[in-house]
Amino acid sequence: MIGFAGDVISYLMKSGVSKEQAEDVVQDIFVKMLELPVAIPGEKIRAFMYRSAIRRYIDKYRRDRRYMEILRQEFFKTPELSPFETDQYDFLVEEVERLPRKDALLLDLFYFQNFSISEIAELLSYSVSKVKVGLHRSRQKLKKALRQKGYDHGNI
Repeated sequence: MIGFAGDVISYLMKSGVSKEQAEDVVQDIFVKMLELPVAIPGEKIRAFMYRSAIRRYIDKYRRDRRYMEILRQEFFKTPELSPFETDQYDFLVEEVERLPRKDALLLDLFYFQNFSISEIAELLSYSVSKVKVGLHRSRQKLKKALRQKGYDHGNI
C-alpha cells in the first residue's frame, strides 16, 4: 500500500498538484480506507486509491476555489475612498491634528476611521455616553477653530 501511495502522489504531482496537497490527499484516502466497513480486496486497492485520489483532489480544488471567491468578495474589496482623503480637506485634517490629543483621537476614529460610537467606547474603555459627549465637545472645538481661521459651515 505504501508503494501505491507513492505512485498516487507521483501521479497527482504530474497532473499539476503540489507535493503537499498530493500527500494530504493520499493521507485522506488512507483514513478513508481504514474507516470503510468492508475490506477492499488486494487486487482492487490500487484502482481504489487512484480513483479516490482524483475525486478527493477535485472536491478539494472546488472547495478551495469557492473559498477564495468568498474571500475575494468579502475581504479583498477595493477600499472606498473617504471623502476626507482629497486635497480640498487638508485644512480640516490639519485643524483636527491641532486639537488636544483626546479630541483629535475621537474625531479621527469616528469620521476618518469610520468606527461607530459603541466601537469607540469599547476600544477606549469609555461609556457610550462619554464618547457621545466627547464627540460633541470635540466638534464644538473644531468648529470654533475653523471659524477663527475664516471657515464657515457654508464654505467647508
